Amino acid sequence: MNNEKRNIDEMFNRFNGEWDIDEPAAGHEDRFFDRLAGKKKKAKTNLLYKIAVPAAAAIVIMLGMLLVFNPKTDNHTVAMSPKAKETQVYFASIINKELAKVEKENSPETKKLVQDALVHMQLLEKDYNKITRDLAQKGENKQLIHAMITNFQTRISFLEDVLVKIENVKKIKENYHENNQT
Repeated sequence: MNNEKRNIDEMFNRFNGEWDIDEPAAGHEDRFFDRLAGKKKKAKTNLLYKIAVPAAAAIVIMLGMLLVFNPKTDNHTVAMSPKAKETQVYFASIINKELAKVEKENSPETKKLVQDALVHMQLLEKDYNKITRDLAQKGENKQLIHAMITNFQTRISFLEDVLVKIENVKKIKENYHENNQT
């Protein structure tokens, strides 16, 4: 405690003679309160803009994100039988897992392969969206259900092929490094 008091005393001694001890000019307090009152009035009128502008911007950004990003396959809601929905959920989960594996393998060596695969998957997704629109318009029939399942199977086998090609690229790279190190 004694040491703290000494430190404080030293600080005050160091700034001795540098303290501002002048009185403010006459009317200073009144001018201060007038400015303060004026800012309160301004703040009330600007409150609408301070709240409305960021809220509007957030809404625009959210709507933009909804329009830009396509929903995943398991988010499609079309009136279909429970068995068809179960099939859709099953295949969509497999596709999402395989797609995640492909995206995970994105590296400088496999970048082109992964990008091409994603473009091809978007095309297959567009085909699937057309099928689901047809299901919504025409109702469930064997041809549309078969087309939906075929689309799912095509995407799954395509992603599996891409993963095999990625593994081959990795093996070639490993073999190349092994041969150059010895």
